[in-house]
Amino acid sequence: MRQTPTFLSIASFFLLLYGCSKSTPADTNTGGGSSGSGNSTVTLLGKWYVIKDSIVVNNFAFSNGTIPIPGVYYGTPNDYWLFNADSTVYIYEGGYVGTTPYQLPSSNRLLIPAMQVGDLTITTLTSTNFTWEKAMTSSNGGTYYRRAYFKR
Repeated sequence: MRQTPTFLSIASFFLLLYGCSKSTPADTNTGGGSSGSGNSTVTLLGKWYVIKDSIVVNNFAFSNGTIPIPGVYYGTPNDYWLFNADSTVYIYEGGYVGTTPYQLPSSNRLLIPAMQVGDLTITTLTSTNFTWEKAMTSSNGGTYYRRAYFKR
């Protein structure tokens, strides 16, 4: 029962961050490339299972006034992000389901404009492990830090 509030907090947070469009993706990837950085793009393509997604905030608010909910979400076997060759990512995490465009402008940068924290730093990207993070400071000096871990 103790995980329920954290799960609800993370699920609520995802609803605030992402658009509300819902769709069903193909579960396979046809390969190829999207905009971005050669081999990193090819490595990113496909299905990544969520291991852990953590958010730490200290007196932080997004520019639209919403306040992110801190917590740690541990992925279930059903949680994943599917990066497609058409530059869309399908996200199923913590009950959130949606599809949004993404860009990979460099080997260590992932841009997902629909997310309020859209420009992410890739810290690990191998054939089996993927990690990104984001650190921000709000106009009042508050801080936000998020890191997500994935595996194949």
